[in-house]
Amino acid sequence: MHKSLPSHIDWHTLPEQLPPLLLPLTPALPALRERQAAVLLLWCENGGAPFTLLTQRSTELPLHPGQISLPGGRVEASDASLEETALREAHEEVGLPAAAVHLLGRLPTASVSSGFTITPVVGYCSGRPTLQPSEREVARLIELPLTLALDCSRYGHDSLERNGETRQFRFLQFEGHFIWGATARILLSLAERVAPLFQSASSR
Repeated sequence: MHKSLPSHIDWHTLPEQLPPLLLPLTPALPALRERQAAVLLLWCENGGAPFTLLTQRSTELPLHPGQISLPGGRVEASDASLEETALREAHEEVGLPAAAVHLLGRLPTASVSSGFTITPVVGYCSGRPTLQPSEREVARLIELPLTLALDCSRYGHDSLERNGETRQFRFLQFEGHFIWGATARILLSLAERVAPLFQSASSR
């Protein structure tokens, strides 16, 4: 049985409490840019029901087709930072204006089977953004409630066999969508970092 988050959380003030719990923003790219990528974990204010934005990748994409992911992609030569990569890719994929995002910090990097190292960048958007998803890259937009994404108890455990090895992974389910791999790890990383805020709220 899941232990749900406290019902009296003030979701409006939580974003301003996040920066001390996150890794700092970094204005420069890593020395080795090859196989570096960044994704945007966006905290969207929506009255009392905030959400983060996920995409279902097009089945025509060469990497991770059809999977659920955070907006993002590989570093380009024109990017000045990983934050710029995350914002540029989010604009290209879902039409999110960079000016609508207030950057809060980073989460630890995540590695994926394709060999990329992903840096998650956390941002805040006041209100529901107007989006125009790319038909080439995005099959569907998914608004994942933060009441679910930030509840550590909702993440399941499973395993799979790959190249003769058994690999453990975490997953999250929402309205028939199976969220796993790096996306689930990144979301869970944020959930674990904000858990002290929920514990404080439940003790009041």
